[in-house]
Amino acid sequence: MNILALGIAVCLSIFIGLFWFHHSVYNRNLSSTVMKQANKVADGNNGEHCLKYDEFKLAGSYQSPLWMSVAVLIFSLSIYASGGHFQGWDKGQADESVDYLIAASITKGRDQVQQQPQNELALISLAQSYAEGGLYADSVTTLDQLIELVGADAELLGIKATSMYYRDSRQFLPETKMVIDTALSFQRDELNTRLLLATDAYLKGEYVDAIDHWRILLTNQTQSFNRQSINNAIMKAEFKLDELSR
Repeated sequence: MNILALGIAVCLSIFIGLFWFHHSVYNRNLSSTVMKQANKVADGNNGEHCLKYDEFKLAGSYQSPLWMSVAVLIFSLSIYASGGHFQGWDKGQADESVDYLIAASITKGRDQVQQQPQNELALISLAQSYAEGGLYADSVTTLDQLIELVGADAELLGIKATSMYYRDSRQFLPETKMVIDTALSFQRDELNTRLLLATDAYLKGEYVDAIDHWRILLTNQTQSFNRQSINNAIMKAEFKLDELSR
Protein backbone atom coordinates (compact mmCIF):
# COMPACT_ATOMS: atom_id res chain seq x y z
CA MET A 1 0.00 0.00 0.00
CA ASN A 2 1.50 3.38 -0.88
CA ILE A 3 2.18 6.09 1.66
CA LEU A 4 -0.65 8.42 0.65
CA ALA A 5 -3.30 5.70 0.89
CA LEU A 6 -1.94 4.59 4.26
CA GLY A 7 -1.95 8.16 5.54
CA ILE A 8 -5.56 8.70 4.50
CA ALA A 9 -6.64 5.42 6.12
CA VAL A 10 -4.81 6.17 9.39
CA CYS A 11 -6.19 9.72 9.68
CA LEU A 12 -9.73 8.56 8.95
CA SER A 13 -9.44 5.68 11.44
CA ILE A 14 -8.18 8.00 14.18
CA PHE A 15 -11.00 10.46 13.55
CA ILE A 16 -13.71 7.79 13.66
CA GLY A 17 -12.06 6.12 16.68
CA LEU A 18 -12.08 9.40 18.62
CA PHE A 19 -15.72 9.94 17.67
CA TRP A 20 -16.71 6.50 18.99
CA PHE A 21 -14.64 7.01 22.16
CA HIS A 22 -16.33 10.33 22.85
CA HIS A 23 -19.76 8.78 22.29
CA SER A 24 -18.90 5.86 24.59
CA VAL A 25 -17.78 8.19 27.41
CA TYR A 26 -20.87 10.34 26.96
CA ASN A 27 -23.14 7.27 27.04
CA ARG A 28 -21.41 5.94 30.17
CA ASN A 29 -21.80 9.25 32.02
CA LEU A 30 -25.39 9.59 30.90
CA SER A 31 -26.14 6.02 31.99
CA SER A 32 -24.67 6.63 35.44
CA THR A 33 -26.63 9.85 35.93
CA VAL A 34 -29.96 8.42 34.82
CA MET A 35 -29.45 5.24 36.86
CA LYS A 36 -28.82 7.25 40.02
CA GLN A 37 -31.92 9.33 39.46
CA ALA A 38 -34.02 6.26 38.74
CA ASN A 39 -32.78 4.46 41.86
CA LYS A 40 -33.57 7.49 44.00
CA VAL A 41 -37.11 7.38 42.70
CA ALA A 42 -37.24 3.65 43.35
CA ASP A 43 -36.05 4.16 46.95
CA GLY A 44 -38.84 6.64 47.44
CA ASN A 45 -41.31 4.04 46.24
CA ASN A 46 -40.15 1.45 48.80
CA GLY A 47 -37.71 -0.19 46.33
CA GLU A 48 -40.36 -1.40 43.90
CA HIS A 49 -37.75 -1.57 41.18
CA CYS A 50 -34.09 -0.61 41.31
CA LEU A 51 -32.67 0.09 37.87
CA LYS A 52 -29.40 -1.70 37.27
CA TYR A 53 -26.60 -0.59 34.93
CA ASP A 54 -27.02 -3.64 32.69
CA GLU A 55 -30.68 -2.81 32.19
CA PHE A 56 -29.90 0.73 31.19
CA LYS A 57 -27.02 -0.38 28.99
CA LEU A 58 -29.53 -2.07 26.72
CA ALA A 59 -31.10 1.30 26.11
CA GLY A 60 -27.80 2.81 24.91
CA SER A 61 -28.13 2.91 21.17
CA TYR A 62 -25.07 2.74 18.92
CA GLN A 63 -27.06 3.64 15.84
CA SER A 64 -26.13 7.32 16.06
CA PRO A 65 -22.31 6.93 15.94
CA LEU A 66 -22.65 4.15 13.39
CA TRP A 67 -24.61 6.35 11.01
CA MET A 68 -22.24 9.25 11.65
CA SER A 69 -19.27 7.00 10.82
CA VAL A 70 -20.93 5.88 7.61
CA ALA A 71 -21.64 9.52 6.72
CA VAL A 72 -17.99 10.47 7.30
CA LEU A 73 -16.79 7.59 5.12
CA ILE A 74 -19.20 8.47 2.31
CA PHE A 75 -18.23 12.14 2.48
CA SER A 76 -14.50 11.30 2.44
CA LEU A 77 -14.89 8.94 -0.51
CA SER A 78 -16.91 11.57 -2.39
CA ILE A 79 -14.19 14.18 -1.89
CA TYR A 80 -11.57 11.62 -2.91
CA ALA A 81 -13.48 10.68 -6.06
CA SER A 82 -13.95 14.30 -7.10
CA GLY A 83 -10.29 15.15 -6.44
CA GLY A 84 -8.70 12.21 -8.23
CA HIS A 85 -7.12 8.90 -7.22
CA PHE A 86 -3.93 8.56 -5.24
CA GLN A 87 -2.37 6.15 -7.74
CA GLY A 88 -2.35 8.97 -10.28
CA TRP A 89 -0.76 11.37 -7.81
CA ASP A 90 1.80 8.82 -6.63
CA LYS A 91 3.11 8.12 -10.14
CA GLY A 92 4.32 11.69 -10.45
CA GLN A 93 4.29 11.59 -14.24
CA ALA A 94 4.09 14.84 -16.18
CA ASP A 95 1.24 15.27 -18.60
CA GLU A 96 2.84 15.32 -22.03
CA SER A 97 -0.20 16.87 -23.69
CA VAL A 98 -0.29 20.61 -24.23
CA ASP A 99 -1.72 22.38 -21.22
CA TYR A 100 -5.29 23.41 -21.89
CA LEU A 101 -4.50 27.04 -21.04
CA ILE A 102 -1.69 27.09 -23.61
CA ALA A 103 -3.96 25.36 -26.13
CA ALA A 104 -6.59 28.03 -25.51
CA SER A 105 -3.94 30.73 -25.92
CA ILE A 106 -2.82 29.20 -29.23
CA THR A 107 -6.40 29.02 -30.51
CA LYS A 108 -7.06 32.60 -29.49
CA GLY A 109 -3.79 33.74 -31.06
CA ARG A 110 -4.54 31.99 -34.35
CA ASP A 111 -7.96 33.61 -34.54
CA GLN A 112 -6.49 37.03 -33.84
CA VAL A 113 -3.75 36.62 -36.46
CA GLN A 114 -6.30 35.48 -39.04
CA GLN A 115 -8.40 38.55 -38.32
CA GLN A 116 -5.40 40.92 -38.07
CA PRO A 117 -2.47 39.43 -40.02
CA GLN A 118 -0.56 42.72 -39.75
CA ASN A 119 -0.81 42.87 -35.96
CA GLU A 120 2.74 42.64 -34.61
CA LEU A 121 1.69 41.95 -31.02
CA ALA A 122 -0.65 39.16 -32.13
CA LEU A 123 2.13 37.49 -34.12
CA ILE A 124 4.75 37.60 -31.37
CA SER A 125 2.19 36.41 -28.82
CA LEU A 126 1.22 33.47 -31.04
CA ALA A 127 4.88 32.57 -31.63
CA GLN A 128 5.51 32.53 -27.88
CA SER A 129 2.39 30.42 -27.27
CA TYR A 130 3.58 27.91 -29.86
CA ALA A 131 6.97 27.71 -28.14
CA GLU A 132 5.37 27.25 -24.71
CA GLY A 133 3.32 24.39 -26.14
CA GLY A 134 6.38 22.74 -27.69
CA LEU A 135 5.26 23.56 -31.24
CA TYR A 136 8.60 25.02 -32.22
CA ALA A 137 8.23 24.64 -35.99
CA ASP A 138 5.01 26.67 -35.88
CA SER A 139 6.76 29.21 -33.68
CA VAL A 140 9.55 29.63 -36.25
CA THR A 141 7.03 30.01 -39.09
CA THR A 142 5.13 32.68 -37.18
CA LEU A 143 8.34 34.54 -36.34
CA ASP A 144 9.29 34.49 -40.03
CA GLN A 145 5.94 36.16 -40.78
CA LEU A 146 6.66 38.81 -38.17
CA ILE A 147 10.22 39.43 -39.39
CA GLU A 148 8.93 39.78 -42.94
CA LEU A 149 6.42 42.33 -41.66
CA VAL A 150 8.60 44.49 -39.39
CA GLY A 151 12.14 43.52 -40.35
CA ALA A 152 14.80 41.63 -38.42
CA ASP A 153 16.16 42.82 -35.10
CA ALA A 154 18.35 41.21 -32.45
CA GLU A 155 15.51 40.25 -30.10
CA LEU A 156 13.31 38.63 -32.75
CA LEU A 157 16.28 36.73 -34.17
CA GLY A 158 17.22 35.55 -30.68
CA ILE A 159 13.71 34.23 -30.10
CA LYS A 160 13.73 32.58 -33.52
CA ALA A 161 17.11 30.94 -32.90
CA THR A 162 15.81 29.51 -29.62
CA SER A 163 12.76 27.98 -31.31
CA MET A 164 14.93 26.59 -34.11
CA TYR A 165 17.31 25.04 -31.57
CA TYR A 166 14.52 23.17 -29.78
CA ARG A 167 12.79 22.32 -33.05
CA ASP A 168 15.98 20.56 -34.15
CA SER A 169 16.23 18.52 -30.92
CA ARG A 170 18.68 20.89 -29.21
CA GLN A 171 21.13 21.14 -32.06
CA PHE A 172 22.76 24.15 -33.68
CA LEU A 173 22.25 23.40 -37.35
CA PRO A 174 23.94 25.71 -39.90
CA GLU A 175 20.75 27.69 -40.47
CA THR A 176 20.40 28.32 -36.74
CA LYS A 177 24.05 29.38 -36.43
CA MET A 178 23.50 31.95 -39.17
CA VAL A 179 20.53 33.40 -37.28
CA ILE A 180 22.60 33.54 -34.08
CA ASP A 181 25.50 35.28 -35.82
CA THR A 182 23.13 37.85 -37.29
CA ALA A 183 21.47 38.48 -33.93
CA LEU A 184 24.84 39.01 -32.21
CA SER A 185 25.99 41.32 -35.00
CA PHE A 186 23.00 43.52 -34.16
CA GLN A 187 23.49 43.29 -30.38
CA ARG A 188 26.40 41.47 -28.78
CA ASP A 189 24.65 40.96 -25.43
CA GLU A 190 21.15 40.11 -26.71
CA LEU A 191 19.20 38.32 -23.98
CA ASN A 192 17.62 35.33 -25.75
CA THR A 193 20.70 34.52 -27.83
CA ARG A 194 23.15 34.61 -24.91
CA LEU A 195 20.80 32.60 -22.69
CA LEU A 196 20.51 29.98 -25.42
CA LEU A 197 24.26 29.74 -25.95
CA ALA A 198 24.99 29.65 -22.21
CA THR A 199 22.38 26.98 -21.53
CA ASP A 200 23.62 24.76 -24.35
CA ALA A 201 27.23 25.11 -23.20
CA TYR A 202 26.36 24.35 -19.58
CA LEU A 203 24.38 21.22 -20.51
CA LYS A 204 27.36 20.00 -22.53
CA GLY A 205 29.69 20.54 -19.59
CA GLU A 206 31.42 23.49 -21.30
CA TYR A 207 31.33 25.59 -18.15
CA VAL A 208 33.94 28.17 -19.21
CA ASP A 209 31.95 29.02 -22.35
CA ALA A 210 28.71 29.13 -20.36
CA ILE A 211 30.25 31.57 -17.86
CA ASP A 212 31.51 33.77 -20.71
CA HIS A 213 28.05 33.97 -22.27
CA TRP A 214 26.41 34.81 -18.94
CA ARG A 215 28.98 37.51 -18.17
CA ILE A 216 28.43 39.11 -21.56
CA LEU A 217 24.68 39.01 -20.88
CA LEU A 218 25.19 40.92 -17.63
CA THR A 219 26.43 43.88 -19.70
CA ASN A 220 22.98 44.12 -21.31
CA GLN A 221 21.26 47.33 -20.21
CA THR A 222 18.40 47.39 -22.73
CA GLN A 223 16.49 44.19 -21.86
CA SER A 224 15.09 43.33 -18.45
CA PHE A 225 15.95 40.01 -16.81
CA ASN A 226 16.76 38.55 -13.40
CA ARG A 227 20.41 39.41 -12.88
CA GLN A 228 20.59 37.53 -9.60
CA SER A 229 19.63 34.27 -11.32
CA ILE A 230 22.42 34.83 -13.86
CA ASN A 231 24.94 35.45 -11.08
CA ASN A 232 23.73 32.27 -9.36
CA ALA A 233 24.19 30.34 -12.61
CA ILE A 234 27.75 31.66 -12.92
CA MET A 235 28.53 30.62 -9.35
CA LYS A 236 27.13 27.15 -10.00
CA ALA A 237 29.22 26.76 -13.16
CA GLU A 238 32.34 27.93 -11.30
CA PHE A 239 31.63 25.34 -8.61
CA LYS A 240 31.41 22.67 -11.31
CA LEU A 241 34.78 23.81 -12.65
CA ASP A 242 36.32 23.57 -9.20
CA GLU A 243 35.02 20.02 -8.84
CA LEU A 244 36.54 19.04 -12.19
CA SER A 245 39.91 20.53 -11.29
CA ARG A 246 40.25 18.51 -8.10
